[in-house]
Amino acid sequence: ANKIGIIYQQDNLLPDFTALENIYLASLAVNNDKELSISKAKILLKKVGLLKRCDHYPSQLSGGEKQRVSIARALINEPQIILADEPTGSLDIKTAKGVFEIFKNQINSNRLIIFATHNRFFANKADCLLEIVDGNVKSING
Repeated sequence: ANKIGIIYQQDNLLPDFTALENIYLASLAVNNDKELSISKAKILLKKVGLLKRCDHYPSQLSGGEKQRVSIARALINEPQIILADEPTGSLDIKTAKGVFEIFKNQINSNRLIIFATHNRFFANKADCLLEIVDGNVKSING
């Protein structure tokens, strides 16, 4: 839980919990400090532009909002590895660029971010680009 953060293509949010709860529960599982977990979750909700939606349940959120909650949940424990499957697939271009800015700010010497995307604009921002063509993996800039 504290080494790997996963952003699924489908949000995989817990339907009976609010956006805030979906995020802070991931932190609570690691540090058992509810106040700290809630504080960190609110900071992340603000970063992804959803602080005003923190008390909404997944059924009350749009696809893009759910995706951003999933992103915040994956980042809350400051994992060493972030795995993201189409992290911007349900976002408009402006919001998607904001998410990639958040990812860019997560990069450090102790963190690896691996993401899968069909979006060439975002794929070309990767330090190392691997492409699957006809079932074969080829390196573009590795």
